[in-house]
Amino acid sequence: MSTLTLRLPESLEHQIRDLAARQQLTRSDFARRALERFVQQTQQELALQAMVEATQSIKTSPLLQQHIAEMSDEFSATEVEPDKAAKGWWQ
Repeated sequence: MSTLTLRLPESLEHQIRDLAARQQLTRSDFARRALERFVQQTQQELALQAMVEATQSIKTSPLLQQHIAEMSDEFSATEVEPDKAAKGWWQ
């Protein structure tokens, strides 16, 4: 395991020390868990941002818009209305 040295404001160090003690963790374990959560959250935010950017690129691509319209037409042509007289387990 590698080592990371940080300079923290005293107020943050006190908060870390107090919260770690409440959870019966060392300061290192508490900080490690906090960093793991932060890294995971940041990765999720970046993935979401990439999805948003990809979605927005669809709006600006005439070729993709045409392809989506064609796919939508194909699905519309194959839609079948449900049998209203049918009784299922959900009724």
